[in-house]
Amino acid sequence: MQRHRGRRKGHVLLSVLVLVGLVFGLVAAPVAAERERSWVLDKDGQPLTAPVAYVFDTEIDGLYKESGTFRNPSDLFLDHEENIWIADSGNNRLVKFTKDGTFLGEYGTEPGPSKLNAPEGVFITLDGNIWVADRGNSRVVVLDPNGKFIRDFPKPASKLLAADQVYQPSKLVVDRRGQLYVLNGGGDYRGMFLLDGQGIFRGFFAANRLPFNLIRLVIQWVTTEAQKRQISKILPTHHANMHLDERGFIWAVSPLGTDEQIKKLSAVGINVYKLDFSFGEEVRRGTQTIKAQFVDITVDQQEIVSALDFNSGRVYQYDQLGNLLAIFGGRGPQRGKFELPASIATDQNSRVYVLDANRNNIQRFRPTGYAQLVHEASKLYYDGYYPESADLWREVLRRNSNFEFGHVGVAKSHFKLGNYLDAMREYAVARDTDGYSLAFGEYRHDFLRQNFGWVMPLLILAIWLGWTLISRSVKRIMALNLEVEDEYV
Repeated sequence: MQRHRGRRKGHVLLSVLVLVGLVFGLVAAPVAAERERSWVLDKDGQPLTAPVAYVFDTEIDGLYKESGTFRNPSDLFLDHEENIWIADSGNNRLVKFTKDGTFLGEYGTEPGPSKLNAPEGVFITLDGNIWVADRGNSRVVVLDPNGKFIRDFPKPASKLLAADQVYQPSKLVVDRRGQLYVLNGGGDYRGMFLLDGQGIFRGFFAANRLPFNLIRLVIQWVTTEAQKRQISKILPTHHANMHLDERGFIWAVSPLGTDEQIKKLSAVGINVYKLDFSFGEEVRRGTQTIKAQFVDITVDQQEIVSALDFNSGRVYQYDQLGNLLAIFGGRGPQRGKFELPASIATDQNSRVYVLDANRNNIQRFRPTGYAQLVHEASKLYYDGYYPESADLWREVLRRNSNFEFGHVGVAKSHFKLGNYLDAMREYAVARDTDGYSLAFGEYRHDFLRQNFGWVMPLLILAIWLGWTLISRSVKRIMALNLEVEDEYV
């Protein structure tokens, strides 16, 4: 009897252990499935698995800190000392942290002219002055490094602006000449407001172009003025955010554009980045296909471009030529993913900071060794040091053979050294037809120059033989026609 009871207890204990193991496995399985991953796109836009480029590093928020929690933050900026500034819109203030999350202070909460109302943009100049897009107060306000009021710029006066024009500054940058570039909230399609150091309106800067449409042009020709007023206007897309890089270029993103969503603007407002090109990738949501909508952009000291896609929550990294280098992030509840990505910034160590307006926090990501290799190789490649970058590209390809642009980097090195056959092979793997044609042209030129002694006589002989055959064929045809004519006569 006791033996049976012992066996029964053993069976019960074993069943409990199995049940606990199954429950634990079910709970742990989703965690394992959500491990870090990354990918790149091939020439056809298809995703190819790649080594992880960035991993979650730390989280910065105001929870249990003197600053208190954020509320619907909308903008993120790293100053020249790499302190973090956040436009905490819902709390009507700016907050300042070190890059490791130590709270340093808040600004814009004291009564008076410096008091902020729903600020949506912040920019810190090299002298430490704080420029704020104070949307709720319809102005741009300038504070000193201690948060004291210096001056503000209300709605500018101009014949180009109607009296009832809504002016709600949302983002801004200040260049080295002291010129102020302001984005007007609400989707203003006319471009950035350009103001001089005195706040005088100098015009609109870098408005997006409207693509040519033949049907729309015909409708404009055949309709009357009254009919035109009834037809809804098709307007250019607006800019959502911008970034001023160390060379003075203004980078802007247009979330509703079909191409050129990322622009690198010169001093006169011309896009000098990749033209007529669609950035990002299409994302499937149920039965819908949604294109990327970039809401912010930043450029680090290695000139790597990081653009934040609102729809997918992904960060896309490009080089200065528009070549895609890495993709990471995404939407989700776990760390390393985002719910409502709003702004992005990078520090001197190429770490990426992403502001989440829904979670009220900042997530920091550090680059892996693979990403550092790609960045270094890309920088050398862009600067024209092709042979110097070749070894780095080969190491990149050793870790990720799917990376087509890595083959282009190796091909450029072979081309620079005059190894045109090797360059053609690498271009073929990368499916770069332009590079392949250029390498083939150089190979053909070298081949003819090195073998001129026997190629030229052979070529002359081939021409003579061809001419002789053609001449004889023509004579035979003419003679045949004459014989036919004589027969009928």
